[in-house]
Amino acid sequence: MTLKRLPLVLLSALSLQGAALSVGVIGGAPFSDVTKNTVIGGLTSIPKSTNFTVGPVVQVNLPAGFRLEADALFRPYHVTFSTSAKVAEVKAQQWRFPVLLQYRFGTSIVKPYFGGGLSFGRLTGISDAVKSIAASGPGELLHQSDASPVIGGGVDISVPLVRISAEIRYTRQSVSYFANLSNLNQAEVLVGIHF
Repeated sequence: MTLKRLPLVLLSALSLQGAALSVGVIGGAPFSDVTKNTVIGGLTSIPKSTNFTVGPVVQVNLPAGFRLEADALFRPYHVTFSTSAKVAEVKAQQWRFPVLLQYRFGTSIVKPYFGGGLSFGRLTGISDAVKSIAASGPGELLHQSDASPVIGGGVDISVPLVRISAEIRYTRQSVSYFANLSNLNQAEVLVGIHF
């Protein structure tokens, strides 16, 4: 079996077991920026990100009210770093890949749910010029990836042909991308449409 056929085999296995698979799109607005607005150690940080997140979602219904969800979420990353000698615009992309186990309960039309899991993150598109603004101390690029705990809760509403979800999700980023400047607590409101 080739790797190209693996997704087809997995989908076939799920359908044979009676698991309901749904796909859709999820998007929303974070409560905070990805970096702090601060002055520390001679470095000024001014966040300028457009606060939105969006991406595809896949859900697999499991027995006893459980569901497995996997997302691929895009969020723009934009901040200005300045010292007495240099100014750098950091424009990048933050990709998060949360995998959550959720529990649903309630009626067939409205089902509240809660869940948790891990969110794998990656900061991409950073230029070498930006990496050199702070070689050490505040503003230094420490990490470009992380695996962080995530929890959330919301409600599913079934309407004809689609299901709409609304959720509040909290991620505790496990590492700072930039020393002393990253917001490690990330919360957001997400709305999804599932088919």
